[in-house]
Amino acid sequence: MKSSLLKLLTLLLVIVVVAAAGSRVKETSSSTSGPYCLNTGSSADYEAHKAHVLDELANVTPTMEGYSYSTSFPPAGSAAAQDVVYGSASCTPDVGVTECVSCLIEAKLSLAQSCAYDFYGLVILPLCRMSFSPVAE
Repeated sequence: MKSSLLKLLTLLLVIVVVAAAGSRVKETSSSTSGPYCLNTGSSADYEAHKAHVLDELANVTPTMEGYSYSTSFPPAGSAAAQDVVYGSASCTPDVGVTECVSCLIEAKLSLAQSCAYDFYGLVILPLCRMSFSPVAE
């Protein structure tokens, strides 16, 4: 749990620092939970790998103890470094599996639709959070 929180805080810090530096950060929702997307211009391979990671996060996270999971795709050495996608997701520990699944599906759809061709994405919902980036968290 602590490492997931640290990963989330690190991603938030990156977004804030880049925004302060004048880079393009787009908040694609009027809510305070995002999704927050950063750095448009990813390749078709990165997009395919991102879709794989988001699907895996939505499917595997609810099965993990503590509802927390991190992954990357493709496996190390099988693709160009710039096309590797890292992702993490978690649900609040006080929810049931059904609520966790529903929240993660909403988070996945939000990121997939709002952060198309972006390298970084984060969404924080009341019961879960999900993020992706080209950097290991």
